[in-house]
Amino acid sequence: MDRLTAMAVFRKVVERGSFTVAAEHLNMSNASVSKYVASLETRIGTPLLTRTTRRVSLTEAGRSYYAKCIRILDEIEEAETSTGQLQTTPRGLLKVRAPVSLGAARFGRTVADFLARFPDVTIEMTLNDRFSDPADEGFDVALLIAGKVTGLTRATQPIARMARALVAAPAYLAQHGMPTSVPSLKRHNCIIYSRGHVPDEWRFSGTGGERVVRVSGNCRCNNAMLLREALLEGAGIGLLPTFLVTADLVDGSLQMPLSEWVPESRTIYAVFPQQHHPSAKVRAFVNFLAHSFAADSQWQIAPHEGREAFTNLLTPAA
Repeated sequence: MDRLTAMAVFRKVVERGSFTVAAEHLNMSNASVSKYVASLETRIGTPLLTRTTRRVSLTEAGRSYYAKCIRILDEIEEAETSTGQLQTTPRGLLKVRAPVSLGAARFGRTVADFLARFPDVTIEMTLNDRFSDPADEGFDVALLIAGKVTGLTRATQPIARMARALVAAPAYLAQHGMPTSVPSLKRHNCIIYSRGHVPDEWRFSGTGGERVVRVSGNCRCNNAMLLREALLEGAGIGLLPTFLVTADLVDGSLQMPLSEWVPESRTIYAVFPQQHHPSAKVRAFVNFLAHSFAADSQWQIAPHEGREAFTNLLTPAA
């Protein structure tokens, strides 16, 4: 029989002074209670209780064993209670992986606001454009920027939309001319962000519908911030996150060719090692990020992109 259950039954018999009363409190039969106590006595090799028609009393061995039972069962209860509190109260070390480019999206300020709100959480942040399964590297949550999620077995939920812009430096456009249509991009030197699904295919939407063009160029990189620097130097035309180039567009360092065509956006996903019921610190962090992004219209995610499922995943089990 289960030893811990037998110990709990034995404790209840001692505290109630009766097999019958203990059975009532435990919602067991008298026979089951007797079997649990007998199993302990057989295992230990000595009687723990003296039974009379009127009362139950401890033997000398029983008194010693009862004291140890109380300590063991109380420690187990305390361990379960404290662990349960970790699941409901955000605290402890939170290991997060995020793309390097988010460092330029006021991400540090958002993290600081989160830590002010949840002072019992400590964040260990790793910025890396190489995505890997968070469980393989010990992360509690990883942020992924992608057009769509494919090939992942982990739970993934969208938390924000990342708009992109087609940009080039005035010097490049002066030398090579302004593209006149989406297909005309084939004749330009296109600076390509190499990560993601089919990076050479650029998709746009506008009043004329949707357009897809396959581009090429002499510079490819997996880091958008490096590509921005190359574009500022007039290296070509590129698709970059809007938040990275807003200031450059305002001061004229970059321009937006084909401004009537909107590039396909990307989505920021939260990826969890656990398929179900993330810990309290993970739920708090991702919810905080989602609300922070949603406060700015350029990051707001469309309702059909999974907000309901995201909320359900981050809700603790009843």
